[in-house]
Amino acid sequence: MRSDIGSFSARFAFLKGTFLHPQWFAHRHEQSLFASIGGQSGMRVLDIGCSDQRIKRFLPRDREYTGLDYYSTATQWYETRPTIYGDAHALPFSNARFETVLLLDVLEHLQAPEVCMKEIGRVLENGGNLFLKVPFLYPIHDAPVDFHRWTRFGLFELAQRHGFEVVSERHIGEPLETAALLTNIAWSKTVLRWIRSGNPLMVFGLLLPPAVVLMNIVSSLVSRISASDAMMPHGYLLKLQKNGPGSH
Repeated sequence: MRSDIGSFSARFAFLKGTFLHPQWFAHRHEQSLFASIGGQSGMRVLDIGCSDQRIKRFLPRDREYTGLDYYSTATQWYETRPTIYGDAHALPFSNARFETVLLLDVLEHLQAPEVCMKEIGRVLENGGNLFLKVPFLYPIHDAPVDFHRWTRFGLFELAQRHGFEVVSERHIGEPLETAALLTNIAWSKTVLRWIRSGNPLMVFGLLLPPAVVLMNIVSSLVSRISASDAMMPHGYLLKLQKNGPGSH
């Protein structure tokens, strides 16, 4: 089964990327993040948990792209077709096969993230890069396969334990932006529940769209004129480099 967050987001997909969307802060930097990742990718790229392979549009055309996903996830949830079906815990590739590995909003869904990190280290060449993106302050999604959340310190420790050096780290979401995102999701989810159950309180749903817009605009403007603060991001993006002989 998928969580209500997934179906909730799908209802408003046509507004994605605009401040009208309740999850605007979760989506607004996606294109710039993907463009940055694409510009730093090596020639042979593995995208684990590739879903609709949207990152592929941001890769240079000469890159050799391989998208991997679970069969059940691709066919039953997202109706997508990866390059190859497989398990992130047992990657079906030879050692040092790839120059770049992408693990974008996937690690939290793995029962054994340590095993996945070990497998990535195996298929990634020495000096190769892993781009790791995870949520932090974000609701449960894709239930029942949502298992973990990490702080930046936990991510650093995880990376170093598996032979990776942290090249760069970016927190995604300023405190007010994260607060607005969670508030918008909570209110939207509550209103949808009222509508489904026929609760008379659903009439207050008429106030939701302007409230979402106001919350998004005010939080964005105030965050823009305030000093950046990594206290409560809704996610992280790390660039990690595999250490070993020949690394640089």
